[in-house]
Amino acid sequence: MNPPSARLLTKSQAANYCGLSVATFTGVCPVRPIALGEGVRMHRYDVRDIDKWIDSFKAGGAAPQSKFEELINKL
Repeated sequence: MNPPSARLLTKSQAANYCGLSVATFTGVCPVRPIALGEGVRMHRYDVRDIDKWIDSFKAGGAAPQSKFEELINKL
C-alpha cells in the first residue's frame, strides 16, 4: 500500500489506510482526531499517530485500549 499523500486524513481515509471498515476503525482505533475547526467534518487523523498505534502491536506490548474496551472496563 502506498503511503497517503496527506498527513491528516478523514475518518474514511484513516480507516482505508489501516485496511479496516469505518465501523471497525471507529470501534478499535484509540487514536483521537485533531479538531481543525468546529464540527465532525473538520476532524482529521494524523498518519503518524495511526502509525504509532499500528507499531504498538509489533512491539509485543499491549496495544492501547479501544473505545469499546474502555467502556466495558468502566462497567
